[in-house]
Amino acid sequence: MTRFDVSSVPLQGAYVAKRCPVRAQNDVIVPGERIPPTPFQSRLFERGTEFEAEILLELVVLHGGAIVIGQDEDAGGATMAAMQNRAPLVLGGRLPSDYEGRRVGRPDILVAAAGGGYRAIDVKRHMAVSRDLPGRQGLPALLSHLEAPSREVAVVDSASSIRKNEGDALQLAHYQRMLEAIGMGANDGCWGGIIGTERRVVWYDLDLPVWRTPSVSSNSKLRSTMERYDFEFGFRLDIIAVAELHQRDASVPLLVVPVMIQECDGCPWWDYCRTELERSPGDVSLLPRIGWPQWQVHREHGVTNRAELAALDPLTARLVAAAVDVGALRGATEGLDPEAKVADLEVVADRPKDIALLAAEGVTSVRDVRKLCRRTASYSGIGLSALPTHIDLARAALGSEPVYRRRDVEIVTVPRADIEVDVDMENTDEGCYLWGCYVTDRSGGDVVRSGYRSFVTWASMTPEVERENSATFWAWFMRLRSVAHDGGLTFAGYCYSAQAENRYLQRLGQLAGIADEIEDFIASDEWVDLFRVWDSQLITGGGSGLKVVAPLVGYSWDVEDAGGAEAMLRYEIAVSHAAGADAARKWLLDYNRGDVEATLALREWLDTEGAEVPSIDSTLF
Repeated sequence: MTRFDVSSVPLQGAYVAKRCPVRAQNDVIVPGERIPPTPFQSRLFERGTEFEAEILLELVVLHGGAIVIGQDEDAGGATMAAMQNRAPLVLGGRLPSDYEGRRVGRPDILVAAAGGGYRAIDVKRHMAVSRDLPGRQGLPALLSHLEAPSREVAVVDSASSIRKNEGDALQLAHYQRMLEAIGMGANDGCWGGIIGTERRVVWYDLDLPVWRTPSVSSNSKLRSTMERYDFEFGFRLDIIAVAELHQRDASVPLLVVPVMIQECDGCPWWDYCRTELERSPGDVSLLPRIGWPQWQVHREHGVTNRAELAALDPLTARLVAAAVDVGALRGATEGLDPEAKVADLEVVADRPKDIALLAAEGVTSVRDVRKLCRRTASYSGIGLSALPTHIDLARAALGSEPVYRRRDVEIVTVPRADIEVDVDMENTDEGCYLWGCYVTDRSGGDVVRSGYRSFVTWASMTPEVERENSATFWAWFMRLRSVAHDGGLTFAGYCYSAQAENRYLQRLGQLAGIADEIEDFIASDEWVDLFRVWDSQLITGGGSGLKVVAPLVGYSWDVEDAGGAEAMLRYEIAVSHAAGADAARKWLLDYNRGDVEATLALREWLDTEGAEVPSIDSTLF
C-alpha cells in the first residue's frame, strides 16, 4: 500500500478511525453544504454527555483519590502529571498530543495498571454486554465494578458476552497508542474498558483477533482491534493528506469515492454523496446487502453501476457462486470440438460435483461452456456466493415493476390462521415499554374481539417495570392462544423482522423465569416473521424494511415522521409528565398501531395480490 507524507495533517481524534473514509475526505474538500444534526442526533449526543457526567460523578464519590482534570487548565500537562504521580484514577483527562502519530484524545477515564502504566476506559450510553442464551455463547465478558474498576480485579461473567462494538474498540485502541507514545501504556498487554448502561466496566482485549476483515491471501481473516485501528487510522491520514494536496492542485486524484454504507443516513455530507451515487443508472452500493467489501469486489471487476451489474449473466453467476471455476473452464475449451463433452475435460475430470452442477444448468458440451459470460466468469474463485442475488437486485432496481418474485419462487404464499395477532414492540436503551397488538378473527365466529390493543408503561424504566408490563402482555397473548386452541382454531402471531421482538421476549423469559415457554413459542410455526416471508419470496432492488415495503402495497401511517428516531424523541416527552406528554403518548400509540396495521396490510396483499407479482426472470437485460 502506498503511504503518503502525513506530517501536515491536523491532529486527529479517535472518531476518525471509525467513521467513513469518504467523510474524512469531505471534511477537507468541503464539496457542498453540511447537513446540520437532526433533533434526534442532537438529543443522542446530549444524553451521551449527561450519562458520562453521571458516571464520572459516581466515580468521584466512590474514589476519594480520583484526580479530576478541569476543562480550563492545561489538561494535557495536568493529566501527565497525575499519571507520573501514579494517581489510581484520572477522570476527564486529555492525553498529551502525539505529533508523530498525528493524534489527540480525551479518554473519559484512565485507570492505573498494577504493573505500571495506565489503561483507558470510555463511557458509552448503550448496553455493553448481552445475557447469553443456551448454545449462544459469544466473547466472554470480563467485568469489573465501578467500586474497583481495574482490569486486575475483573471477573469473567459466564452468563454474559461482550456486545462487540467495533467503533468503541477502535476508540480504545486510539487511546492505547497515545499512552504508548508517552510511555504510559500498561506493560502487560493492550486492554481498554467500556462502561455501558449496565454501569460496569467491560474489558476488551485489544490484541485478540475478533474482527473478520477482507484479506489479500484469502477471502477473509480475523484481525485484532489494534491491527484494525492501525490500518483504519493510517488510511484516513493518507486520505486527508491527499485531499489537502487536491485542494492545492486539482489534478491530484482523491483516494476514495462515495459509497453507500450504514453510516450515510446520519452523515453531514449525505446530500452530496447521494447526488453522486444516484446519478443514473446508480451506484452498485445503493443495492441492499452490498456493503463496502462487496462493492470493492464489483469495482475490481469493472462493474461500477447497477446497469453493468444487471447485465451480468445469472446462469454463469450461479455456477460461480457454487464454486465452479468457470473462468478456467472457458479457457480449457480453446481449440476443442464444440460438441466435446464437458465431463471429458481434464479441468473437471476429478470434480464430479462440478460436472453435476454444470449438467443441472444445461451445460454439457464445449459449445455450452462458450456461451457462458466471460465477464461474469471473471468472478470465479473469489467466494462471492451472493453474486446471482446481486444481479437480480440490480435488475429489480432498474425494472419497470416495484416488486418481483425471486427466481426460485413459483407462487407467493403467506401463513394464515383463524386467529391472527400482529405484534410490534417499542423500546429505548433502558428497556421495552410498549407491546402493541392487532387482533384479527378470521374464524367467522367472533371468537375474540378484533382490533388494536396496547400494553404500555410510562413509568421510569427499570428491569422490574419492564418485566411487569411485558409479563402482562405475554399472559394476555398466551390466553388468546389458548382460546383459539380450545375452540379447535389455528393461531398465529406475526411481527416484522423478529430480532428485536425475540430479544425482548427472551429478556422477559429471563426476568420472569419462563425462558423455556418463550423459547418454545419463538421456535414454533405459530410465530411468523413477515420480513422473512416477504424477503424470501420477493425482491425490490431496494431495502425490505417495513417503512419501505408497506407503501408498495398501499399502506401509509397516520402520524407524521413515522420512524424509530422520532419515537425515541417522543418517548422522552411522554415520560416527562410535562406539557405535551399526552400528545406524545398518543403519537407513540398511533405510530405503534400503524406498524401492526402495516404488517396486516402486507399479509392481506401477499394473500391476494401476490399471485400477480412478475418473476425477476421477466426483466430484460
